[in-house]
Order: sequence, then C-alpha cells, then structure tokens
Amino acid sequence: MRNTNRRLILSRKDARYPTAETQPFRLLRRLPIILVSALLIASLGAQLGALHWFGDFLAMVADYYVLIAICLLAWFGMRRQWRWALLAGGLMLFNGWYVLDYARATAQPDAGGQEVRLLVYNIYHQNPDPAQIVAEVQHHNPDIVFLMEYSDAIQQQIEGAFSDYPYRLIRPSRMTMGLALFSRYPFEATTIHRAEATRIPVFEVDIRLNNRIVSFVGGHPWPPQPRWGALHRSQVAAISTVAEQAGRPLIVAGDFNAAPWTHSMRGLAERSQVRHIRGPLDLTKTWLIAPPFGLPLDHVLISDEWQVQAYTYGNPSGSDHLPLVIDMRVP
Repeated sequence: MRNTNRRLILSRKDARYPTAETQPFRLLRRLPIILVSALLIASLGAQLGALHWFGDFLAMVADYYVLIAICLLAWFGMRRQWRWALLAGGLMLFNGWYVLDYARATAQPDAGGQEVRLLVYNIYHQNPDPAQIVAEVQHHNPDIVFLMEYSDAIQQQIEGAFSDYPYRLIRPSRMTMGLALFSRYPFEATTIHRAEATRIPVFEVDIRLNNRIVSFVGGHPWPPQPRWGALHRSQVAAISTVAEQAGRPLIVAGDFNAAPWTHSMRGLAERSQVRHIRGPLDLTKTWLIAPPFGLPLDHVLISDEWQVQAYTYGNPSGSDHLPLVIDMRVP
C-alpha cells in the first residue's frame, strides 16, 4: 500500500512539473496563439506610418499578413477555438481590405490617341551579365526606358547598345543611385533635382509625343531600414514635390522601396494626383528575395489623362527586380 501511494505522489509531481521532453510540445500548441497575437500587433503598427517610418516598414508585408491570417483561421477552425478563429478572420479582412484596394484592374478600352510603351527596370548595379539587360530591353522594344541603379561600370558596357534611343538623360553613380532615361521621342525640357538633404537624384522630363507634351518623374528612394528610415520618408516626399509641380499628362515611376499601400506611397499618389497601375488582383512581387517570396517595390503611377492598354512583367535578367512594361495611350 505504501509503494502504491508513493507512485501516486510521484505521478502527480510529474503532471505538475512536466519534463523537458514535453515542453516543446506545449510550446508548439501555443505557437498559433503567439502568431495571431504578433500578427495583431504588426497589423496595428502598420497603420501608424503617418507617425513614424517604422509603420511603413511593417506595412511592406501586409499581403503576407493576409496569408498568415488565412492559415491561422483554418487552424483555429479545425480545433474549434472560435474566439481565436474570430480574431484571425478579423485580421484577414482588416489587412485584405486595403491591400486588395491596390490590386484592381486598371486596363481601359482603346479610345485612340498616341500610344507609348514604357519599360521601368532596376537593373541592379552589380548585375553579373549586362548583356542580359540589353537583350531584355530589346525584347520588349519600348519607346521609353527608365533604368535604375545605373552604375558607372554598367554604363560603360551597355550604353552603346541604345543607339536607337537618340534622346537620353543619364546620371550614373558608383553604386545604387544612378538613373538613366532613354527615349525615341524628343525631350522638350530636362531637370535633375537633387537636394542635399535627400541625396538622391530625381528626374523630371517633358517629352513630346507628336503634338502633345507629357511629363515624366522618376526616382529611386533608399529602403526604409533602421539606418535610412527617416531618409526614405524624405526621399519619397522629394519625389512627390517634383511630381506635384510637374505638368500633365504625368507619369511617376521608379523602385520606391515601398509597397503601394504604405503611408508614403499613398501620400505620393494623393499629392501628385496620380494612381497606381496594376492588373486585376495583381500582387506580383517585383523585388525577388527567394522566389516566389518578394516585395512589390516597383511602381508606375499615372494621371487620369492616360489610358492603360496593357501591364506586364519582364524577366529579371541578372537583376533582383522584375522590369515593368506598360502600354498606354494619351487620347
């Protein structure tokens, strides 16, 4: 009888103080709750971009928040944990509402007018095969080409291949800040804005499309990382200021190192009175971390005078970004 009581006491101690072998299983059971709690904090923080650049940093992956919320909703539903399932479902709708608002169709019926094909491409300043860049551009045969991270080394290797683009504005750099604009249409006026506070060049070009002048504004802000977060915000604001004062019809393009739904990009669109171009439910990642994972960092925004005919993506061709190819008309 004494031995039986002793075994019973030991078993109760084991139940109260689980062994190290059972601890990982307990943590695994709690992991979905930890994830949904972290997702709640990140989703709310992503809405604070107006107060601090870190809000935009959190908002960069809001489309992934939607996918995570869907997975958590399915998990809690299978386990009949309805309160947690309700939270996951709310986060799915909360993030999905403003992410999908930027993923709607923008193509319009052909109403005639001057057509132009634009290619926007961050070529990567250390591209291992610049010949691929030239081949990619020639494949799409655009009328206007805007290249970012146009380094001195790449310029020496590819610029001669663009002889059929007689009009050009080029500001190369040693690393990532170089820009180049090539066009088959003549330039009426060109300006390179470069405020010391922002450090990046911003292109403003008036282009003559037969009997109409259109404006192009392009730039490449630095990413919103802890080292450059506040600088990123001021750089996007600098592009917004140039675009706000530019003529119409207007094109604003570049690798903005920001998702289209972030506070900085919403502010640019509102101030400049332009809209994002996207295909129907298009959440394509233009910066490739490890395909299919990436971020939608490259954008073209247009004023209402433009009509979009087609919007496609090219191949990275040695870069870590996809080129954007847009067919547009000015009625």
